[in-house]
Amino acid sequence: MKGIKVKGIVLGLVALLLVAGIMGTVYARTNSDDNPQHKVDLKLSDQDEPWQDGVSATWTAANMSPGDEFAFYDSFVELRGKFPEKVDMGKLERKVEITCDYDPWTSLHPDEMAKYMVITRCIYKFTYKKEVWHIDCLTGELTIISKDRHDSYTNDQWQIQDVEPDGRVTFYDLKESPLSNLPFPHQGDVIEPRFEMSVKFHPDAGNEFQGDTFNLTMIYTLSAS
Repeated sequence: MKGIKVKGIVLGLVALLLVAGIMGTVYARTNSDDNPQHKVDLKLSDQDEPWQDGVSATWTAANMSPGDEFAFYDSFVELRGKFPEKVDMGKLERKVEITCDYDPWTSLHPDEMAKYMVITRCIYKFTYKKEVWHIDCLTGELTIISKDRHDSYTNDQWQIQDVEPDGRVTFYDLKESPLSNLPFPHQGDVIEPRFEMSVKFHPDAGNEFQGDTFNLTMIYTLSAS
């Protein structure tokens, strides 16, 4: 049973660099295969909006200068998947992919600004049957903690790779190196998966970005097979 795919889109992380603002909007849209029973509904919420198809202003910042970091500790996107009642989802493996896209900076250098937007914290986590699953997407390390358990291991698919490499992990790297096969828990005894991040405008960014806007789209894909 394959082909169940859902996309939630975080539109925005808008940044006026040197005079900057960061903003996010999340939309959910559903894709299905030829069998309507496979249709999956992805809902999203953030820190100040309830479950729905779209939320806005998830991440906001202003007056962003080179070297400035925005922790966004109180900002997040949560994911909730509603699967068909007639399908035994317990027999299917659920996975999430996270990637991004953005408006080109220029036609000749479309990725230039994204290479200076550094991801300093990237967390995917949820609680399932009283176990806390915490994945650091900068290292690929999963930590599972409960009353009787404390395990950890790494998976390269859960780590944003430094694609260039230039010694920093940026939205360019996330676009070129999507996070894949992240676990998505089965319904029941679950606190919904949450995605969090912090962002820094790299101190080496030059005046060529002054007054510009960085429009980022975070893309979440939920699949089951």
